[in-house]
Amino acid sequence: MSADKVTLADLPLRDNLRGKSPYGAPQLQVPVRLNTNENPHPPSKALVDDVAASVREAAAELHRYPDRDAVALRTDLAAYLTAATGVRLGVENLWAANGSNEILQQLLQAFGGPGRTAIGFVPSYSMHPIISDGTQTEWLQASRAEDFGLDIDVAVSAVTERKPDVVFVTSPNNPSGQSVPLDDLRRVLDAMQGGILIVDEAYGEFSSQPSAVALLDDY
Repeated sequence: MSADKVTLADLPLRDNLRGKSPYGAPQLQVPVRLNTNENPHPPSKALVDDVAASVREAAAELHRYPDRDAVALRTDLAAYLTAATGVRLGVENLWAANGSNEILQQLLQAFGGPGRTAIGFVPSYSMHPIISDGTQTEWLQASRAEDFGLDIDVAVSAVTERKPDVVFVTSPNNPSGQSVPLDDLRRVLDAMQGGILIVDEAYGEFSSQPSAVALLDDY
C-alpha cells in the first residue's frame, strides 16, 4: 500500500481509539472567540517589544535545553496566584506545562490509567473524557442540574457509590459558567475514599467564588 493511501484506520491503533475523531475547538473568524478563551484585544506595543527583547535574549541559549522545571515561570505564577487568591503559594505548589490540557494528561497518567476511573459532571469541559480515554482511564459521569449547575447531592452520591480514583469539578463550568462554592467542594472531598480531586479553574478569573487553592492546607 502506498504511503499516500494509508489512513489512520490502517495503522495499529489501540482498539479503544479506533473510530474516534481528533478534538479541536473551531477557529472562527469573529471578533470575540470565547470557545478558545482568546483575548479580543491585541497586545500593546510595549508588550510586543518586551517579548521580542526576551526572545532575542533567549535565542543566545538555543543550543541548550531550557530549565526543565520552569522555576522562574512557576515563581512568577506563584506570585500572581498569591495576589489573586490571597492564599500564599510557593514554587512547590505550582507546575508548568504546554497548556492546561498537558497538565490534565500528566495528572491522569499519574493518578488514572488502566484499571482506574475518573468521574465528571456533564455537560462540562469536553477534554476531560477525551484525555481520560487517551490515558486508558475509565470515564464515568453524572449529570448536572437542569440549569447546568453542580447538583452537590448528586455529585456526593456519585462519588460515594462509584469510588472514582479521579474526580473532575470545573469551576466556573465550561460551557455554562457556574462556579462551585468551597463548601460544596469540601463535601465532595469528604465523600472521596482516596484518589484526587481536580478542580479545573481555567476560567477562574471570571469567578466570584474563592479559588479552590484555599482548601490546600485543609486537605
